[in-house]
Amino acid sequence: MTRRVGTRDFHVSPPGVRARPHAGPWRNFGLAVGATVAVVVLVGAVAPAVAGSDGSTNPAVAPASPGNGAAGPASESVAVASARRQTAAPAAAPIPVSTTTTIPAPTTTVPRPGFGLLRPPAPTPVDLPPTNLAPVFSRIPTTNKVIFLGIDDGMVRDPAVLDYLREAKIPFTNFLVRGEATAGEEYWKLAQQLGGTVQAHTATHPDLTKVTYNQMQSEICGTLDDYQARFGVRPTLFRPPFGSYNDNVRAVAAACGYRAIVLWEGSTNDGRLDLQHGTQLTPGDVVLMHWRADLLGNLRKVVEMCKAQGFTIARLEDYLR
Repeated sequence: MTRRVGTRDFHVSPPGVRARPHAGPWRNFGLAVGATVAVVVLVGAVAPAVAGSDGSTNPAVAPASPGNGAAGPASESVAVASARRQTAAPAAAPIPVSTTTTIPAPTTTVPRPGFGLLRPPAPTPVDLPPTNLAPVFSRIPTTNKVIFLGIDDGMVRDPAVLDYLREAKIPFTNFLVRGEATAGEEYWKLAQQLGGTVQAHTATHPDLTKVTYNQMQSEICGTLDDYQARFGVRPTLFRPPFGSYNDNVRAVAAACGYRAIVLWEGSTNDGRLDLQHGTQLTPGDVVLMHWRADLLGNLRKVVEMCKAQGFTIARLEDYLR
């Protein structure tokens, strides 16, 4: 029934009957508000799912992964799935990491030697990792048919030897004592122009196994700065006088920055080449020579033996570097 109070009508239910909401404009307003809230909630649930799939590290809502026990949205639309696929960033390809060290090839071109010698083949550098004891070589591990010349001391500086080396066009390594390096500086610079290199052979040529530790350090390391200033290149190879060394010598040489200690497999004297292993050259042999009066004849002998046995002469620093 309807009861009128003042100017307004009120609906009154009879006793025992539940009153029904009055149908009118407020009902329509409530339906509109409810629909709006439902849309906002739906959009809020979908947007984080799409945003989280673009590679962001802090998505508002993480979508459930299949198989992890959590159920995904029951009514994900095709449009949302498509958006997730299109916005997902592709995984970055892993950057390859090199596990080997590449040793650069020499930048200098070795001229064709004179006197009928063969051109040296491409060098096969020896791996020389940093170590507390400098490695010792009397023969360089290679299958190339090459030998190496190490010429010691520097006491006799014969211009005829430089003339021969200029014509021969062969590489050679000078292991110089400091006094001779200083006295013959201009001579050694000419030798450098002809393919010679300067390495170290102590300051005063003692037997290093018979000196104090401090003297050993001075003899082995004391030439480095001087030779670099004079000849433009810091020595990396060391030859102990008389071939005499022990682990202390190796340790000091390594600490000073030398890459290797170089001995020999054969030596020349008075126009004769004496090998420690017979009469045949072996790939990688290092030959000991000296800057003295018989050097020119000794060089000729070595060249003749190389030609006869199919060998040639290579640069020591191309293999020990």
